[in-house]
Amino acid sequence: MIIGHRSNWAKDRAFAHPVLQQAIDYLTTTDFGKLEAGAYPLQDDDMVAIVMERSTRPGAEQPAEKHEQFLDIHYLLEGDETIGWAAGREDLIPTRPYETGDDTALYGDIPGELPVRLTPGTYVVLFPEDIHRPLLADRPAPVRKVVMKLHTRLF
Repeated sequence: MIIGHRSNWAKDRAFAHPVLQQAIDYLTTTDFGKLEAGAYPLQDDDMVAIVMERSTRPGAEQPAEKHEQFLDIHYLLEGDETIGWAAGREDLIPTRPYETGDDTALYGDIPGELPVRLTPGTYVVLFPEDIHRPLLADRPAPVRKVVMKLHTRLF
């Protein structure tokens, strides 16, 4: 997992892989106020920006997820969101086994899950082994965000 903020990206960029540079450059330079919710392919299905308008919810109502083929970059545009994070472990049994169609396995309670708070301009890079529980808050509240999906074959 990598956590950063758009205000530091010009300095942090030098330390990022070229694929992450391309993706985060897109996130920090695009005027998302002009884009409606939906998917925006940047490199066919290998790099896609998904603009989302969702509502936060308590952790008990939001499953955790893990991917195998894609990295996620969650970039918060509006609202306040917490993402639960845990390192992937072989001993954890998913509540819904991995499905290749949506590249997702779902999980319930995760021992040692850590909260990562996002405010507008914050991004989190989640690697395939990272289990994450997005859209968390104590009370429902609107969130506008972008999730970049980056296929592992780009790296």
